[in-house]
Amino acid sequence: MEHVSIVGVPITSTRPTSRSHGRTVTAGQRSRSRSPGGLKSRSHSRNPLVNNHVQYTPSTNGSLLAPPSIVVVNDEPREPFDLGDLTAYKSSPDVTRYFCRGCAAHLFWVHHGAATEGGHTTTDKWAVAVGALTETEDIVKVGFHIWVGDTLDGGVADHLTKIDGVELPRYKEGEGSKQVPIKRKDLGEAVTKANAANGHSLHGQGGVANKEQLGGYCHCGTISYAITRPNEQSFLPTAAYPDLIYPHDATRLSKINNPNDEKWWLCPRTPAHNGSSSDSASSSSASSDIVDESKTKYLAGHCMCTYCRLTSGFEVQSWAFVPLANIVAPAGSDVPLYLALNEARPKGLKQYISSPGRYREFCGTCGATVCWWQAGVPGLVNVSVGLLDEKVGGARAEQWLEWHKDRVSFEGEALSPKLAEGLHDGLIAS
Repeated sequence: MEHVSIVGVPITSTRPTSRSHGRTVTAGQRSRSRSPGGLKSRSHSRNPLVNNHVQYTPSTNGSLLAPPSIVVVNDEPREPFDLGDLTAYKSSPDVTRYFCRGCAAHLFWVHHGAATEGGHTTTDKWAVAVGALTETEDIVKVGFHIWVGDTLDGGVADHLTKIDGVELPRYKEGEGSKQVPIKRKDLGEAVTKANAANGHSLHGQGGVANKEQLGGYCHCGTISYAITRPNEQSFLPTAAYPDLIYPHDATRLSKINNPNDEKWWLCPRTPAHNGSSSDSASSSSASSDIVDESKTKYLAGHCMCTYCRLTSGFEVQSWAFVPLANIVAPAGSDVPLYLALNEARPKGLKQYISSPGRYREFCGTCGATVCWWQAGVPGLVNVSVGLLDEKVGGARAEQWLEWHKDRVSFEGEALSPKLAEGLHDGLIAS
């Protein structure tokens, strides 16, 4: 068995059958879920126990893009992994997922049941999320998207169409199924059918039943909330520009600090700022936004920073910037969401401090990433797009969100530069 180093959890490594060069690979199987689409990838390993693919599974952890998982067959008993510090979640009758109980990083999932791969028979098949690895070069190569049909609008597959110049097939379901076109023209019809078949959402919440709210919920249903349209309170927070708009490693701090108090999270943004991260885009002509009824959406974008990757297991995490005043819990109510007051926090919502003053919230049952926020700007929350109800208008929620297409946040920290480049180019072309 090959070995690839895994960061952040106490795991007992298996013994390799040959020279492993310090890399660990575990076995796995895909499991379908409600969330937006996925990718499969191909492994270039020469180890005969490694399957010929690596796959992105539909996400149960709140990411719009699910993580690839390296699949191998364990042909004989070995020293077992120590799963004592991980939480097990049964996402379907034959699949169990394991995530870190401290930070919610999804690390493994196991498919229960006899299976044969490459002449080897195994009862359980394990997979490891590639986002938890320390390297992917010459180990993982994205091959195609799967379960794109579940997204209704193409999901992130419309933003990641090619990698290293190679176009990625977009399968409606599993590999080899009917392919889904980019920017499908039957979105309205697909949404109508999905609502009729699912009662507006997985848990009967949100959907077209309430056009003033967009529901969000985790896979197990423990966490339920909704976002509302921008209003007067949406203009109250004051926040520095995120790396999504201006790269923090190449922009003067005086500009990042947003001296003109632009309400950049409200969209459509003003022409002077829309879709540009150049120095001239934030000139002194920018002024603090007054209450503007034309601002009906929230800014959204993709992040590839190390913090997001290691606290999710995903190479890409998709966020929407929403004022706390525009989040209610549970969905369908008018009760404000409270994150800072322990006695008022939603039951089942767990918190991880990823760095001083930065708090990441997740479901303690299924491990879904819910949001993150910082003490310096408690009135503005980064909401995980993967939890928003795709039955309303698709996984990208473009009736509510405006996607920033000029750059990918912290793309310089990406585990796979080619994946980051493909996502960046796909955003610009979309």
